[in-house]
Amino acid sequence: MCGIAGLYYFDTNNSQKFKKHPELLKSLYHRGPDHQAFFELGKCTLYHARLSIIDVSSSSNQPYLDDNKKNGLIFNGEIYNYKELQKDAKGDVEVLFNLLNQESSSCLDKLNGFFSFAFYDSNEDSLLIARDRFGVKPLFYYHDNEKLAFASELKPLLMLCGKQELDNEQIYTYFRLNYCSGPNTIFKNIKRLMPGQLIQIKQNKINLTQWYNPAKKINTTNLYELLADSVRLRLNADVPLGSFLSGGVDSSIISALAITHKKDLHTFSIGFKNESYFDETNFAEQVANHIGSNHSTFKLSEQDFLDNLEPFFQSIDEPFADSSAFNFYMLSKFTKQKVKVALSGDGADELFKGYYKHRALYLRTDNRYKALTKLANPVLALSNASRNSTLGNLKRRFKKFKDIQSLTATEAYKYLASISTAAETEKLLGKNGSAYFDSLFKTNNSEIDFELLLDLKIVLADDMLVKADRFSMRHGIEIRNPFLDYRVVEFAMNLDKKEKINSKEQKIILKKEFAHLLPKDIFTRSKKGFELPLQKWLSNTLQNKIQDEWLSREKINDHKILNFGYISMLNQQLCSSNPGDSAAKLWAILIFEKWLEYYKEYIKN
Repeated sequence: MCGIAGLYYFDTNNSQKFKKHPELLKSLYHRGPDHQAFFELGKCTLYHARLSIIDVSSSSNQPYLDDNKKNGLIFNGEIYNYKELQKDAKGDVEVLFNLLNQESSSCLDKLNGFFSFAFYDSNEDSLLIARDRFGVKPLFYYHDNEKLAFASELKPLLMLCGKQELDNEQIYTYFRLNYCSGPNTIFKNIKRLMPGQLIQIKQNKINLTQWYNPAKKINTTNLYELLADSVRLRLNADVPLGSFLSGGVDSSIISALAITHKKDLHTFSIGFKNESYFDETNFAEQVANHIGSNHSTFKLSEQDFLDNLEPFFQSIDEPFADSSAFNFYMLSKFTKQKVKVALSGDGADELFKGYYKHRALYLRTDNRYKALTKLANPVLALSNASRNSTLGNLKRRFKKFKDIQSLTATEAYKYLASISTAAETEKLLGKNGSAYFDSLFKTNNSEIDFELLLDLKIVLADDMLVKADRFSMRHGIEIRNPFLDYRVVEFAMNLDKKEKINSKEQKIILKKEFAHLLPKDIFTRSKKGFELPLQKWLSNTLQNKIQDEWLSREKINDHKILNFGYISMLNQQLCSSNPGDSAAKLWAILIFEKWLEYYKEYIKN
């Protein structure tokens, strides 16, 4: 688990002007505080910042080179089955290096783990860059006539490729989803290596290919055995390891499976002081007591939020406004005090239809529920739509359910995945950038449920996994996701929809297979999101700062990207009795503004 960066020079005569060694390694330090180094190898310079997890000795430091210093590897991630691939190896870095030497990219199918890496062979002048199947580990790249540069984060990459223009289509996408998505990034000429993709350079020629595609495969193993084995593999570490435990179904299952192998398991949850609607730590403590883990609960106050806002803003890297990212940032900060690795339940909602959008999509053509929606209107009129109360959130969801009933399945999914509509986003930006955004929702695999494909491609890869990587690595902690073992994912791809969802239940197979491990009410209680009490905090404590500083007319008009009038209207709605989703939309604007502030030296005017 690390931070990586590198340069391939098409013309070695120009290589000197691209060297940024000390500054670049410093920018990766938070991803790998245990060791930082670079090495120039033929036409390639490789940078690495190491977070030591497996084989913490210096023999696994990187760049990892052969004895003749002809071939080099930089690797971010873990190969969990490395002992099966090479029994006498000290660690997974050595195994990956040997496999790449022997088999090049054909070895990727053998790897069970998550990764982004670069392998350079100076004899052949070939560079191989690859990303794992589902995009757990990030990789950005840039190329022009002189070089190809790549890195785990944008800032070190910008140090190598210089100032860049903003991408208006990605800005539009960001304000629709509250995060950036797809192969484009916030910068026009910087790309995201997509999940399951690789880049090969030979003799100065670049070839981008897809090495992994989701597909239905014959799998006779049951889910319990697969997930239990996935957890077992992910408990291998030479440093302290624990598990995130929210008290929801997914993290509870992972923690319950982990403690069968690790009796002294530490579990961690985060909640809020004086914010009972957003706090679920009592469920986490219930599960911890049931399975017998050493549990730690962290309760955030509004003052904790204020004290940590600026360092949180500085860790964003690319605009990202899923508000639960702050919770994840703080949970990782607290967890690092006791462990260096944490298991997580990420992926289960996508694989087994755990989101409210899945329920809405399932029920949208059912006439009984259409009628129920109409009957509920008088009751729902008693509450204003918002995310801040049970009745307000119910009204918000019912409105969305009504809105999708006349849409196609794909358009309904797009609507439910978005925070802002096309019309709202165009008011904010004064322009339409929907072509790229709409292209993200196209699928070309008719064998697999399109909702699952889109969840993997958009929600998981660009929201949930970005959050887990970016804000845990800010504190030098590794997150492992047992649900994203490729065997578990492919098992889920083969399941009939009725094994995941019906008109009354979601995650049906998870409840069936793992019910004996946990208290019954963990499976029956209603699901909540991992959100901040944004509406309260933005409309009260931070309101003056928003109006006078962060989102002032002068600041917004200075860069001429956003419409101040629309922002002012959102702020008025935020402070009204009917806030709707204004807090989430303003949070996205605030994140964007703070990001512009921290990255202005890298942006072309």
